[in-house]
Amino acid sequence: MALTLKTAVPALLLYCAAASAQTGTDRRQMLLDSLLNPEVSETGAMMRFETRTVDTGTVAEESAPAEYEFRWTNAGESPVTVLNVTTTCGCAVPDFARTPVQPGEAGFLKVTYHPKGHPGNFDRKIFVYTDLSGEKPAAVLTLKGYVEPAVLPTWQYPVAMGPLLLRRADVKIDGGRLQTERIACLNAGKDTLRISALQDILPKFIKVWCEPSEIGPGEQADIVVRFFPDLLEGRLPERIPVILTGIPLPPSRRTVEVVTGK
Repeated sequence: MALTLKTAVPALLLYCAAASAQTGTDRRQMLLDSLLNPEVSETGAMMRFETRTVDTGTVAEESAPAEYEFRWTNAGESPVTVLNVTTTCGCAVPDFARTPVQPGEAGFLKVTYHPKGHPGNFDRKIFVYTDLSGEKPAAVLTLKGYVEPAVLPTWQYPVAMGPLLLRRADVKIDGGRLQTERIACLNAGKDTLRISALQDILPKFIKVWCEPSEIGPGEQADIVVRFFPDLLEGRLPERIPVILTGIPLPPSRRTVEVVTGK
């Protein structure tokens, strides 16, 4: 069965949720690109938009939903009727009239954006279908901006490493068993952080990673430290420094410690 954008937009959301469990990065990216940047119907030239991109600027996450308008003119010789409008996120809700727009006349559609629960940068695609466009959209519009996260519980994370806030700066390993410890952290900045550790300088019996590896603005994560006693050779050091990566600071200011002993 042929995949059309009308059926693919809901599928895109399901696909993104499952993508991390699949293999073939190139194939995933090609599919996402084809869905987010589809071929536009030739009849789309009849819809002459004042702008195809609306930038909301910065809005507060706790603010009420706001409405944004896309105005267009029928530059063709036949009436144009908007039949359907879809978006790539349920947080962007379209509203439009299904009345014919005569040649030379103006039409418009509105999109209401709901910022709550969507902190950080956003770039939502809007697909417009008309009675002349068939399965392909007549136009692809963009609503973008930045949602300022709601007040963050920064007091719970007293250790600051630039935009990354940590609940503590060390973990304790007793050294006698397989052990996993976690350091809760919070991204208090405006950009997504990609946190990992300099694993090459760590002893092989210590593995460190971040869950999830990407932390969006206002989101929380865990720095995970795992001790493998079977890989230990010789005496266990009293302290093991762990240098984190993905933070714009010198190594000395982005280091946590593994403290060993009973």
